[in-house]
Amino acid sequence: MASTRAKRIWLTVTLATAVAFAADNKKEFRYAAAPGSTITVVNEFGPVTVRPSNGRQVVITATTHSDKAEADVNQTGTRIEARTHMLAKASENDSRVDYDIQVPANVMLNIDADGGPIHVERLRSDMTLQGDAAEVTVQDCSNARVHVHTLTGPVTLSNISNSYVDVTSPNGNVQLTSVSGPRVTVNTTKSNIRYTGDFAGGGQYLLNNHSGDIDVLLPTTASVDITARSVTGVVEQDFPLQQKQHLAYQLTPGRSFAGTSNSGASSVQLRSFSGKIRVKKQ
Repeated sequence: MASTRAKRIWLTVTLATAVAFAADNKKEFRYAAAPGSTITVVNEFGPVTVRPSNGRQVVITATTHSDKAEADVNQTGTRIEARTHMLAKASENDSRVDYDIQVPANVMLNIDADGGPIHVERLRSDMTLQGDAAEVTVQDCSNARVHVHTLTGPVTLSNISNSYVDVTSPNGNVQLTSVSGPRVTVNTTKSNIRYTGDFAGGGQYLLNNHSGDIDVLLPTTASVDITARSVTGVVEQDFPLQQKQHLAYQLTPGRSFAGTSNSGASSVQLRSFSGKIRVKKQ
């Protein structure tokens, strides 16, 4: 009797597992994309991973985890869109769709994934990545335009070169490592900003927040013209700078400083209202 009951339990568990696996449905879509094409992905729950493709082909792999959600993928002219479509009211897990996307260089990439995470690597494209709580990671990109917008999601950028970068994240921490380009701008409200690198390329770098901390770690080889101001917060400097002779405003000890290192090729502005700003040797 006990043996029969054990077999029934085993059979029930096996069938439940089989149904769960059957619900994981993976589909692949392939499209040709000329330079300047637009790829848009809208996904409320689930990760979106983007990496380079071979040739001019876009490859979108979508994995659903229940029969209550589907990936609606299509191409119209130079626009390729992938949108998660809900077939019934469902939990967050049942609503989840995982996207793995391969794209060629020189396209317009738009990712809107509220829950995320969003991960992009090795692209040479114009990309806009947004999601309220999404964790956004971008790495190993060059000659790109990187626009990131989150509300609470943390943002991590690393090894980005010769690129225009714009990050806005009111309540998500922002970390940049070896990020350089003609213009790099970061705006937060309460969250912290951390930059590690040399501000290379002779560009303009603006790191702004209201009450979070701004930490900058620089090598002594960095060529920067740097100013730092916190209206009511504290400014700390542990980096050798040559004093500037002509300033547009008067410095306040402990709340602002300005100076140059080496030839001062890149302009760096660090601004906060009440947060602490620290500039240290790497």
